[in-house]
Amino acid sequence: MKRLVVAYDQHRGIGVRGDLPWGRDLPADLRHFRALTLGRSVIMGRTTFESVGVLPDRENIVVTHRPFNDTNAIAVDSLQAAYERAEHEPVVIGGASIYEQALQDVDLIHVTEVHAHFPEVDTFFPELDNSWREIERDAHYVDERNKYDFDFVTYERHIAIDV
Repeated sequence: MKRLVVAYDQHRGIGVRGDLPWGRDLPADLRHFRALTLGRSVIMGRTTFESVGVLPDRENIVVTHRPFNDTNAIAVDSLQAAYERAEHEPVVIGGASIYEQALQDVDLIHVTEVHAHFPEVDTFFPELDNSWREIERDAHYVDERNKYDFDFVTYERHIAIDV
């Protein structure tokens, strides 16, 4: 099974100059991300890797066409090569172009929907088409550690069968 993990704002914004739009103001999302990716093969683009660095206790696979020499990650030249190289369940973690490519391949999408808008966002997650259906939603509200309301949402690929 292939998964995708993403967090976005009300307009599907995922990044501002290589960082999360909400910075570190949603520690519950960071814990959720860790739980979904620990022990798996995380697949990301080069820009995402440069932003997050090596994620411990996960196989780090970077899709890039440029020279890459970080010995703590595996470099491949395509998303398909990343899937083939993965020794554990593959989890796509960004960025935008990798997400767009992966939408045709993944079975589940785990989204943190942040109930806020960040006008400075410069990177977006693509709209989901009707091949996806929501199968789980867990609402969370502002608290002493998390500065925004958010939902953890899981989408599953839904194949309509004509009879």
